[in-house]
Amino acid sequence: MTDQLDLNVTDDEFDDEVDELDTAEDQADALDLSADERKLVTQPYDLGVKSISTDIDGGRISLEIEYQRKYVWDFGKASRLIESLLLNVPIPVCYFAEDEEGVYEVIDGLQRLTTIKKFLDGEFALSGISVLSELDGKFFSELAPRDRRRLENRTIRCIVITEDSHPDIKFDVFERLNTGAASLTAQELRNSVYRGDFNSALKQLAQKPYFTRLMGGLGNKRMDHEELILRYFALADGLLVYKPPLRQTLNTFMRYHRREVPSDDQVALFESTCMTVAEVLGDLPFKVAGSKNPVNKAMFDAVMIPFAFSDQGELLEHAEAVASMVEELTDDDRFRTAIGRATADRSRMLYRVGLVAQNLRELGVGVDLPEGLGLEPTSR
Repeated sequence: MTDQLDLNVTDDEFDDEVDELDTAEDQADALDLSADERKLVTQPYDLGVKSISTDIDGGRISLEIEYQRKYVWDFGKASRLIESLLLNVPIPVCYFAEDEEGVYEVIDGLQRLTTIKKFLDGEFALSGISVLSELDGKFFSELAPRDRRRLENRTIRCIVITEDSHPDIKFDVFERLNTGAASLTAQELRNSVYRGDFNSALKQLAQKPYFTRLMGGLGNKRMDHEELILRYFALADGLLVYKPPLRQTLNTFMRYHRREVPSDDQVALFESTCMTVAEVLGDLPFKVAGSKNPVNKAMFDAVMIPFAFSDQGELLEHAEAVASMVEELTDDDRFRTAIGRATADRSRMLYRVGLVAQNLRELGVGVDLPEGLGLEPTSR
């Protein structure tokens, strides 16, 4: 039965207090979906242990998911799972996501399913089990036929999030299931959920020296660099129609462009913008004075988007004045708020970009963005 529900400087320095608050606030923002679009379609299955192993071999269940951490259980923990199955102890539910080819990608339960597969394949012997101690040291093939059948016939409840579910709802479910000490960032999830040519292009651009220079040589273990580049392309393409939550904007842009690569002109503009930012603002151009965070993501928006829409030659011609202007931005109380809290808010997004664009015009730099963008008085 189908259920339809409504619903180093270190890498860690990217995730300072401001970014953690913004992430929590962005996740708390309601998704921009109509009632009809709030669709999560799930299919429950009780899969036998033998069937799970067979489906992994046949490719119906995929354990090779980029965003999943690798197999980390030791033999003792793995053995206790097998013992629990033999004792008919209930096992936590596993969650799969159905892709467009009908393959079930494991989004929760990778360690359990991998353990089952490894034991049935004879890759480890039981060890450290406390109840069925007579089985200690035995491989699957060494179990009595009755115990082998008992194990193979045990079932695990598995919930499949079908391809019919709305993509934004599916991603939201992935985030909810993505908990624990090794929880993933939103971009690490996108890296798997939206695999394709665009994702590959983000990875390539994140390694370009003209971009990494702007990061001050910071590492990139959590895909922060790829997310910044995605942020640039999404805002450069749709700033005027932007609306929060930001994560939905980034998800939607990446989903729609997953099988495309940025055009040569788009890449050339990104490259020239990065190089101009470095030439005009020097090292760590997105660092806010007084913050330990070397890259403020909202400051990245405020600089990269106006610079991308500006006359690059005029930016270089007025480099000294432009650098002074950017340095003094945080003297503006409203700008400081726009890069410091609830930064995904539409009015704050447009204000920080619009203020820089206006200031550039006043310095004699042409900017191809609407005049007065985001600068209307606000009660915020």
